Amino acid sequence: MAAVSKVLIANMALSNIGAKSNIESLTEDSAEANACNLWYDWSRIQTLEAFNWSFARRSVALTTHNDDAPTKRWAYRYVYPSACVCIREIENPAGPLADPVAYGLELGDDGDTKTIVTDLVEAVALYTFDLETTGLFSAHFIDALAAKLAARIAFSLTGDKETVAGMQNLFGALIVQAPVFNASEKQERKPREAEHIRARSE
Repeated sequence: MAAVSKVLIANMALSNIGAKSNIESLTEDSAEANACNLWYDWSRIQTLEAFNWSFARRSVALTTHNDDAPTKRWAYRYVYPSACVCIREIENPAGPLADPVAYGLELGDDGDTKTIVTDLVEAVALYTFDLETTGLFSAHFIDALAAKLAARIAFSLTGDKETVAGMQNLFGALIVQAPVFNASEKQERKPREAEHIRARSE
């Protein structure tokens, strides 16, 4: 894939809304650059949040929070991971085919700190990381990000609400298609047959 930059993605967004001019930099003195610069990171974060992208996925052993857990509802409280866009799951120690682990998000006692609460000891979280490196973005994510950014900048640059709606619809359609493209670079584990079933087939 060709080298990807913020400017290239911004120009894709501008092309999506029919802009006649490209930009050379997000900080140049133009209406197009100002709009893209204002909305780029917000659009990137929302696009990351919209789907469990494999290229932006991380797992981490959670750190126990200093505040006590809300014991009437949950047994443990953990520190929310840094640079986390969205928690996707708490890994079940029994394996990926086991039942999902229940968890929730709550503010800490200071009222300013986001925490994770769950009944699982030594919990490991799977989450979407706040990835900024454009060279790691998948092609489908870039399309979705360009559509989201286009939806954000469309009205200020065109004044056309139909263009805004069209870009929002395009973004939604691309997110619906994301599982197909995301699955192209992974292989799920198959359930292992019970010992007595395997013995019969041998």
